[in-house]
Order: sequence, then structure tokens, then C-alpha cells
Amino acid sequence: MTLKSTLLASIVAVALVTLLFGASISYWHALSKVEAEMQAAIAVGSRIAANAVDDAEESADPSRRLHLLIADFNGDRHLRAFWQDTSGRVIAASHPSTSARAVPDWFHEIFRQPEQMIAVDLPTAFDGLGSFHLQTDSRNEVAEVWDDIWNTLKILGVLCMLVLGCVYWLLNRALQPLSALAGALNAIHKSSDAPRIPETGPSEFVEVYSGFNAMAERLQQTEAKNRRLTEQLAAVQEEERADLARDLHDEIGPFLFSVDVDATSIAHCLDNGKEAEIPARVKTIRESVWHMQRHVRELLGRLRSDGFVDIGLVDAIDNLIDFWKTRYPAVSIELSAPSHPLGKELEQTVFRIIQESLSNAMRHGRPAKVEIEIDHSVEGILVEVRDDGLGMNSEGGAGGSGFGIPGMRERIDALSGEFEVGPRTSSSGVIVRAWLPASGAAAADRTSQQQQNTKRIAADAQA
Repeated sequence: MTLKSTLLASIVAVALVTLLFGASISYWHALSKVEAEMQAAIAVGSRIAANAVDDAEESADPSRRLHLLIADFNGDRHLRAFWQDTSGRVIAASHPSTSARAVPDWFHEIFRQPEQMIAVDLPTAFDGLGSFHLQTDSRNEVAEVWDDIWNTLKILGVLCMLVLGCVYWLLNRALQPLSALAGALNAIHKSSDAPRIPETGPSEFVEVYSGFNAMAERLQQTEAKNRRLTEQLAAVQEEERADLARDLHDEIGPFLFSVDVDATSIAHCLDNGKEAEIPARVKTIRESVWHMQRHVRELLGRLRSDGFVDIGLVDAIDNLIDFWKTRYPAVSIELSAPSHPLGKELEQTVFRIIQESLSNAMRHGRPAKVEIEIDHSVEGILVEVRDDGLGMNSEGGAGGSGFGIPGMRERIDALSGEFEVGPRTSSSGVIVRAWLPASGAAAADRTSQQQQNTKRIAADAQA
């Protein structure tokens, strides 16, 4: 059942209850009115009749006087007069007025009063002529009540129709914005690019429209952000695959070729009787294998960076620094960080920021010195990575169209933090600054803990 139908049904129900209550009051009022009219009519009629026959002794014809008295009650609305002889036969009777409107019998039965009849005392001059009686007749009074109720019902009917019409029109006008809102919700269910609702109309609906438009805008931004993240993830994966392929080709390939050459030369030495050269070849093979093993461990470390955080943030950053120092031994990398733990989610975010900042500096900036500083306070954590390289705008610098900086910004936004990257003012190079508030870190830790609890419960259930 729609809201409009519910409201209309409620109004009709209230109107019916009010009508029934008013009908009950009107019934008792009309009933008492009819009764009072009958009482008053017979009292007044008896006085009129008594006064009319007081001077009957002066009349030469008492019989004619009674006929005239009967005629005086012709057309009376509430009384009927009649004259009976001594045997009870009606000699003459008045004719009460009749109502112009026919009253239904059932209505007359509801309001009809029991007929009252009295005998008027006649003077001695009327002895032997019989008796004079007055009898009430409520039919005209009931017809008057019927007219009153009929007119009242017509007025109430017209008034109710007008009220219902006005209410229906007002409800249509008031609920029309809900239809627009429902249409907008259906549209946004299909696409976040649905048109926004104009923020006009009653103030209550303006607030709803404003909230809906803000929600739709946020949803559109979130979907756009998700698309960017998906594209970024695909690009990062491709970049990582390319880096791994390049490293495997540049680092592992030559050593594999060297092992193959040395193994072939050992076979030639055996064939040519040069066994004395075999130990040198074996040593060369072992050195090549050792270099390949070390580089494979470095690749595994890059693929499993989260495992570094499990041993502590400082140790993880030290391993990251060692990784880059083996490739760029001339670069000085300094670290200033608190020794106490910061929370798993927060440490992973800090590690990712430093990892990406170091990667950008080493690959693009060609720095001589990189400074990493982590400052932990009650309000939050400040992370700064400073280098003295080529800068962001120089050829080969840290700028460009990569996805590293957007990735860092997304991670920091998830913790309600602030992110800034730009050229250094005191010297050449780039500074990356990230501020992570304690509230955002705590919320991230709670979310991580809930996820871990959920996974643990699921694992226990499977077990």
C-alpha cells in the first residue's frame, strides 16, 4: 500500500469516526428535541382549548362552539383534536398539517415518540355533548429532523469531498519529490553517472536532495578512484614484471651462460687430459651460482616486502637500504626512526612510502645522499624522505607519469593522512612528506584486527 493511499485511508477513517460520533450526538439531541416539542405542544394545546371553552355559557350553541374549536386545530404540526360522543364515536376531528418531504418509515420509527392523549375538561354547558381530546403527532417534527439531517449530510458531503480533493492534491504535490528521488535512485543503481536532483522545493526535501547528490558525487568519485586503482595495479604489475624480466636477463642470464661455458670446458678438459684445470672451472661455477642465489634472494625480497615488516619496521628498512646500497654503493642513505613498534598497518604504510620514495630517488634522481626520517608523536607519525638528486622537473628526475606517487597518496588517504611531494627549498632534490594521524592509524589497526579475527574464525570453522 502506497504512502498516499495510507494517508488518504487514514483521513477517511478519521472522518468516518468523527461522522459517527457526530451522528450519535445528533441522534440524542434530535430525540430529546422531539420529546420536548411533543410535551410543549400538548401543554399549549390544552391551555388553548380550555381558554376557548371558558365562555361557552355565553354561547347559544355549545355544539357549534366545539366544531369551531376543532377547526382551530386544523393545520397544527404537532396536535390532533377530536370530539367524541358519550358512546366513544368520533363526531369531528382536526386535520394536522402534512410534511412536504416524505420521511422514510425506518427513520420515523427511530425518532417517533409514543402518542400522548389528554381530555380537556368542558364546562357544564357541554354536558351531554361528549368529550374533547388532544393527541400528539410527532410525524411533522420527525420530518423536520429529517430535513435538518439531510441538509447537514449534504453540507458535510460537499465539505468532505472538498477536503479530500484538497488533501489528494496536496499529497500529490508533497509526495512528487519522492517519486523524483525514487527515479534518481533507480538511475544511480544502473549507473553512477545518473543526473543529479535539483535542490529545490520544501526545506525538508532540499536536505534529502543535498545528501543524495553528495552521496552520488562520492559514489562517482569512488568508482573513478577504483578504476584508477585498477589501472594503476595493472600498470604496476606490468612494470614489476618488466623489472623482474630485465633483472633476470641482466643479472641471472650472464651467470647461467658462464656456468654453461664452464661446464662445457670441464668436459673438454676431461677429453683432452687437462684435469688440472677442472678445479678452477668448478670454482668459477660455484661463484656464478652464489651470485645467482644472492640475486634470487633479492628478487624474493622485492616480491615479499610484507615479510620484512614482520621482523620490525627498522630492520625492514635496513634490509631495503642494504638492497639499494648493493646496487648503488656510492649513495649515502641515512635512517632516523623510532625503535618501538607503530602497529602493523601503520608500519606497512610507512614501509611502502619509504620503499617507493627510495625507488624513485635511486632510479630517477641519481642522488649522492638520501635521508629517511620517521618522527612518532602522540598526534601521529611524520615520514620524510629527502634526496639531493636531479629533482622532479629535470630530465631523468623523479617526475613523470608513473603510478608510484598516486599509489602513496591512495595509501595515505585511506588513513586520513596528508601527503606532499615536491622540490627541496634548501638544496636540489626532492622531498616526500607524509603525515599519518593517530586516529587513522588506530582505525586501520582495528579494521586489520577484525579481518584477522574473521579469517581465524573461518579457519577454525573449516578445521
